[in-house]
Amino acid sequence: MTDSGTKPTSPANLAAQLIELDRSLDVGLRDQVQSEISRLISGGALRSGTRLPSCRKLAGELKVSINTVLGAYSRLCDDNLIEARARSGYFICDDLRIPHQRVADPVQTGAPPQANFVARITPHRLPSKNSYILRPPNWQDYEYPFVCNQIDIQRFPISEWRECTRMAMNRRDLGIWSGDNQYWDSQELLDQICHRLLPRRGITADSENVLVTVGAQQALYLIASLLRGPGRVVAMEDPGYPDARNIFEQLFDEVRFIPVDDEGLIVDDRLEGCDLVYLTPNRQFPTTVSLSAARRASLLEVAEKQDFLIIEDDYESDVDFRVNPPLPLYQSNRTGRVVYISSLSKSLAPGLRLGFLVAPPDLVTELRALRGMMIRHPPLVLQHAAALFLRFGHYDALCSRLHGAYERRWTIANQILQSDFSDFGIQGEVGGTSFMLSDPAKRWPAADVVQNALIEGVVVESVAPCFFATKTEHFSFRVGFSAVHADRIEPGLSILRKVIDAL
Repeated sequence: MTDSGTKPTSPANLAAQLIELDRSLDVGLRDQVQSEISRLISGGALRSGTRLPSCRKLAGELKVSINTVLGAYSRLCDDNLIEARARSGYFICDDLRIPHQRVADPVQTGAPPQANFVARITPHRLPSKNSYILRPPNWQDYEYPFVCNQIDIQRFPISEWRECTRMAMNRRDLGIWSGDNQYWDSQELLDQICHRLLPRRGITADSENVLVTVGAQQALYLIASLLRGPGRVVAMEDPGYPDARNIFEQLFDEVRFIPVDDEGLIVDDRLEGCDLVYLTPNRQFPTTVSLSAARRASLLEVAEKQDFLIIEDDYESDVDFRVNPPLPLYQSNRTGRVVYISSLSKSLAPGLRLGFLVAPPDLVTELRALRGMMIRHPPLVLQHAAALFLRFGHYDALCSRLHGAYERRWTIANQILQSDFSDFGIQGEVGGTSFMLSDPAKRWPAADVVQNALIEGVVVESVAPCFFATKTEHFSFRVGFSAVHADRIEPGLSILRKVIDAL
């Protein structure tokens, strides 16, 4: 800005002064210059017809190369935000119709108090008060990230995924995903789920049985929302998945917490009168135990007698490296009493939020209509890219590589834990990607372990939010290895042991 009495700064010079570059970012300088000029146009600092500094002058002001500015100007010209005029330079286009930012009227003093609608929410149903497993947002920056249910980004098939997204976005397929498909999913992805994913899990289904969701969590929310009602009761495992508990307590008046032992969910008279029963039979969350064959048969029998629906969350199916993992409950279900939910989160990437559910067609019809009230359908371009990724075998190859890597990591972690953490209760069945450690003597609170481990670059997670009925289990934490390199497991666990001993 100029001092009083000096010549006002011209819009062109103002542009050079207002552009902010950060050389510590991964974003290139050309892209930053383009972004900054676009921001100034959008914000109204640069109006239509304004002459921009020459490439040489702006490059000198910003201390970048002339080619950097020329490249940014060229891209802005391609977007018709600026134009090059012969022998005159670059100008903001005259015919831009971009609404500029507007300044709201100042708030008058003595204004009436603002309405507080949050106060009208039933206190025990405030979503912000729910508990869930926490990890640092920047967990990938830590040297030993023993987090759970995340991926090792070094193993993400970036070239194959980029190729599938490129193919999905060609002009020929533009009509597949660019329009509103009403409430319908990508038929190609439904076919791949039915013919490639589900058969390896022992499930036979048609596309009318499948609904694509924004992660398995949305599938769970849809089912709970559709089947809730006055006096209805839902039961779930204790310990169990805290996000499921949060959903059920938001929607149901009664949630029953059924204990888990070394055979999985205990099937007894506590299931009487239930309308829904949610569980993770193939890989119990967070203990990792598998529901025994006897319990599976008993649960299906009780479901028949008590007339309730089973929600089966098979969250880790495709990364289970056992040769013959248990078949889903859905496969043994003959009377439509099981809804199967799963996702590609643990295998491909959690951030893609691609999940699906399998259920009787009439139930899928209602769930699709309910989903349509929220988002109509998950982004079709993402569905189409995932379908191509499956069709060309990239997903099969990825899962094969993950099985080998996870088996190696599990073996290393199990050997070290059994040797160096023998004073803990250790749960971590073969085929899983995590271990749960409990301190039976209650010497080391999990919160202290987690906090002090972070200081040393080790990320582990307290599982206190997974315990519901007693809410006193604060001496358990879990160690995951899906996101940590095999050669980091031993030194990381060694540091963790020293942290615990120092407590």
